[in-house]
Amino acid sequence: MEEGDIVEVFILASGSKGNMAYLKVGDIKMFIDAGISYQKVKSKMAAYEENLYDVKSLLITHEHHDHVMGLKMLLKQGAIEDIYITQGTYNALPVDVVALFERTHFIMADLPFFIDDIKVSPFMLSHDAAEPIGFVIENQMKKMVILTDTGYVDQSYHEMLSHADLYLLEANHHPTKLMQSARPFLLKKRILGERGHLSNDDAAWLINLLVKQGPSKWVVAHISEDCNTILDIEESIVKHLDDPTKIEVYYASQEGLPGIEL
Repeated sequence: MEEGDIVEVFILASGSKGNMAYLKVGDIKMFIDAGISYQKVKSKMAAYEENLYDVKSLLITHEHHDHVMGLKMLLKQGAIEDIYITQGTYNALPVDVVALFERTHFIMADLPFFIDDIKVSPFMLSHDAAEPIGFVIENQMKKMVILTDTGYVDQSYHEMLSHADLYLLEANHHPTKLMQSARPFLLKKRILGERGHLSNDDAAWLINLLVKQGPSKWVVAHISEDCNTILDIEESIVKHLDDPTKIEVYYASQEGLPGIEL
């Protein structure tokens, strides 16, 4: 990678109805998850003036429907060559989907690997999935963290996750609104549990811990449509951040988010 290469992050969709991101590091292009339909992927990429078929690599965090719903058709269209996935997630996917994999790269938490000259460090998450992971993606110039769908982040990872230029980090819910919602009690318990999702306070506390100096960009991801609001998230930011000016905040939704340059 050349020093002048542009690093950009595009959100195709984020939330309980589907999750997918597109990373562009110079000529190296990759998707994170495939939780929306192929037609929506195609439409979003065209709207962002990006060529879907230039993307050869796909990193999968876990097997839940809102992260892999569009995987089968994306593979059928021949848009992906290399898939990076844990053995547990692979085993949890339908047989007819994994049969379409062209080149499968089995990865594990705490074992970094490279895609060309980009270092990818998977780390363990706590979610009710088979073998869920997040990613630290970096080169000589920039560092980004992909961290959604977890009930907590183990403190052993705090140093590794620190000092990133961008965090794609979930702030899923406001706990009071979640408990007052019409959702079934077992679902509420799951979301609030250690294998569920980070709340606004959890996320803001973590950002304050990880962004030592700043400035850094925070793309707030996986925001609940009925148990959260941007105002709720901003209140948590003000409450937990020693210096809210050290971060630049973006809010991702099911509508996506155009390219954020690092």
